[in-house]
Order: sequence, then C-alpha cells, then structure tokens
Amino acid sequence: MTDIDVSSICNALVDILVKTEDTTLEKLNLKKGIMHLVDDDRQAEVLKHFANSKPVTELGGSCLNAIRTLASLGSKTHFSGMVGEDAYGKMIHERMDTLNISNNLDTSRASTGTCLVLVSPDGERTMNTNLGASRLFDESLVPSEALKNSKVFHFCGYQWDSDSQKKAIKLAIDIAKANGTKVSFDIADPFVVQNNREDFLKLIEQSADIVFANQEESKMLFGCSPEDSAKKIAEFGAIGVIKKGAKGAVVAHKGQTIQIPPIATEVKDTTAAGDMFAAGFLYGYTNEQTLEVCGHIAATLAADVICRVGATVSEAALGKAKSIIQ
Repeated sequence: MTDIDVSSICNALVDILVKTEDTTLEKLNLKKGIMHLVDDDRQAEVLKHFANSKPVTELGGSCLNAIRTLASLGSKTHFSGMVGEDAYGKMIHERMDTLNISNNLDTSRASTGTCLVLVSPDGERTMNTNLGASRLFDESLVPSEALKNSKVFHFCGYQWDSDSQKKAIKLAIDIAKANGTKVSFDIADPFVVQNNREDFLKLIEQSADIVFANQEESKMLFGCSPEDSAKKIAEFGAIGVIKKGAKGAVVAHKGQTIQIPPIATEVKDTTAAGDMFAAGFLYGYTNEQTLEVCGHIAATLAADVICRVGATVSEAALGKAKSIIQ
C-alpha cells in the first residue's frame, strides 16, 4: 500500500522575487526570460543591486514549488534535498513543517541555494540561480522507503547539474520502477535541454511514465509541433504533456490526444507557472481522474499563479481545483 501521493528529489531553494525593468536586466547583462546558473559571487553582486527592494520570498525550486502546492491541496507529499546551516535553510525547514511535507533535508556547510527571480513589467521572469548546497545531493541520500511507498516520483531537468545529482536521480528512478511507483519528469527549462538533450531523450524512452515540457523545450527535444511532440512521448508509452502558454496544452497517451483549453487571465508574473501546472496534473492523476480532468486542474492552477507576483496559488484556486475532482 502506498501512503505518499507524490515524492520528489530536487533543488531546495529560496525564491527571492523582485520587480524590475528590462533596462536593468540589460545593465546587469542578463538575458531576459531565461535561467542563469551563477556562483556565490555573481549572486551576491546582483542581489546587492536590489538591496533597497522589497522582495517576496518563498520556498523555491521547480519540484519544491509543485510539492508545496500539492501539500496545500491536501496531498501526502515527501521531499528530499540539501540545505545549508543558515537562515534560508532554517526557513525551508520551518515552511516544510508548516505545510506538513514529510522530508529528508540534509544539511551542508555550503550555503542554501537561492533563485533570484526578476519580474519584468510584461510578467516575464528572468532567473539567477545559485544552487549552493543542492549540488551536493548524492546517492547516499536517496530516500528508498519514501520512493517505495509513493504513487509518483516527480523530478526535473534541473537535477542534471552535477554528476552526484544525476546519479542520485538515476538510483531513485531504479527504485521507483522496481516498486511500481510512476516516474514523472518535468523538463524544466530550455537551458537544460540544450546541455542534456540525448540524456533526456533516453530517459523519456526508457523510464518516464509522465513527461511535462513547454513548446520550446519540446521543439528542442523532438524538432516538431507540441501536438507531434506529445504523440512522440506517447509512442514510448508515457503520458506526454506539452504546455502551449496562452494556447493551453496538449496531452497524449495510448493513441488519445486531448487539447486542454487555456484559462484567460491577466499575466503579471509567469514564475512557477509550469510547476503549478505539474502540481495540478499530478493532483488529478493521483486522485485517479481522467487525463482531461487532470489537464483542467493543471490549467486552473497555472492561470491563477501568473495573475500575481509570487509563486503561490490562491486559496480560491486551491478550492476550485479540489472541486473539479470527480
């Protein structure tokens, strides 16, 4: 019997959200709309520029965004990661307890990872990510019992940063597959596809049961439209979920292709839209809903999170998601 709905291994970060102008991005030599991996010195340099701003902080990291939203929906969740012995590490521990997320948070002398999210006037976000202690997660920390007792193991492409992280994820996949736990893979960012395309294609073909990607990532992987990309994933036996931004999403599985219509909203901040989409889909999936219903819940949460600054879904949207369950 499984007693965890979704477990995850991912970077344990603190998101630091700041509103900014495109001219500031240019001044800081930051390419708008993408994720930049930076070291401690570069992160400190950019943070210093926003010293007088009033940031919004929250648990961050792609899968941790999804996990805390699933926990807010009432799902039983588990998260494993690495934090530092510092104020941000303490914050992550405290938020996990508040949200009732069971966890294996190991501690390192390295600093807790941070993601500085710079939000432009059009809602586009540019990220400076310093993984910090997260890069030190390794095979010895993989939570075997949690994986064995989960319906779904969810991870993302951001784990393809260090050899130790990759080995840990591969071990976790092996444990999941051996125990009937479904494997959910969120591609996460075009940046990681560019560096790991062949690894990701192999993983999709051999291990994944659910694959999330946006249209840019899917085109980089398969060289075709979102619909055809979803079908290619489905040909490997997985559920292919391709997000198309303002045009909704497409889901393919076992010869079935389902269009998920978008939900109109005013875009203020696109931070974590994909993470919340994954959370909504997995919420429906672990509650044994149809793929169409899973997609509708996913779209509901994604539309809600982008209508305000900050990667948090409103109580109203959480309630709506719960009400969709049939």
